Amino acid sequence: EPTTALDVTIQDQILALLIELQERTHMAMLLVSHDLAVVAETCDQVAVMYAGRIMESAATLALFDAPMHPYTVGLMNSIPDIGKAAERLVPISGQPPDLVNLAPGCPFAPRCAHASPDCAVTPITLRDVAPGHQSACLYPERLSRGPA
Repeated sequence: EPTTALDVTIQDQILALLIELQERTHMAMLLVSHDLAVVAETCDQVAVMYAGRIMESAATLALFDAPMHPYTVGLMNSIPDIGKAAERLVPISGQPPDLVNLAPGCPFAPRCAHASPDCAVTPITLRDVAPGHQSACLYPERLSRGPA
């Protein structure tokens, strides 16, 4: 996370340098970040991780346009909207899982408003939900931009 705890001016300079080096050397770059604004501005492809597993993968615009995993929806709903300053942020309910004792199913299931009992026991894998868009959700069709 090359930009963690930096002010936005320095953050912008670091990202510009990384992008310049990437373009000049024709190399790929893997950027790890919790800052969704940085991801949206910098990345072509995004993989959203939860509990050490990839929950969703897509081109950046497709992911931000139509997230297909409840955790991704929760992340998007927690982004402050400057135009709605009076509204509170929407938190993701529950607690992160104990990584030592993960259940065989979706690690996000205990926190997911869309989960069914089978979500906790069915092993999850990434599957295509649209061209170039993969999700580890058993029921991506249940999603909207509502609560995760």
